[in-house]
Amino acid sequence: MDKEYSRQIYNELINGWVINKQVMEGDLLVPNPLYDELSSALNREHYIQLYSCIGYELKEMGGCFFLNELNKSDVLSDAAMRIQVMLVVLVRGTSQLPQLTSIVTTHRAGLTRDQVGKIGMVDEYQQMLRAVGLKGSFEKEVENILVTRKLAYWNHLDRLVLSTGGVALVERMQLEIEAINVQ
Repeated sequence: MDKEYSRQIYNELINGWVINKQVMEGDLLVPNPLYDELSSALNREHYIQLYSCIGYELKEMGGCFFLNELNKSDVLSDAAMRIQVMLVVLVRGTSQLPQLTSIVTTHRAGLTRDQVGKIGMVDEYQQMLRAVGLKGSFEKEVENILVTRKLAYWNHLDRLVLSTGGVALVERMQLEIEAINVQ
């Protein structure tokens, strides 16, 4: 285990951020050394055990790591609910612009700030956001919730793109919806 990486990892995870497989550096996606540190076969068990000892479960999903509290009920926390609503609004809004959803998942594409603002102006989405306690402008909430937690980022063109963690959460929500529809 690398001591400096371990400190950075702890700081990010304990603050509710995800650690993505890749990070934006200029106009390129490059490997994230923190992700590599966590995913190393030599280190993974140590990190899992370390976080377990302080009451957390280190989770990996679709190219990112994050923490869950141990022994918590299956009820979504307020933060998790807000994140999910933000992602739903962003993905639905993108398709209604009309744009392909891939625009928000491709690091060289992304949504302009104007497009993000337009999504946030839709009454249906404003109601959804207010229902989970989000009252600021959609662009500000995207920054405060998705970008801060590293579920999205502004690329070199100043366009919003979902990180690997953001994409993984969207895909997981879609799978859960499909499973419900099958029942």
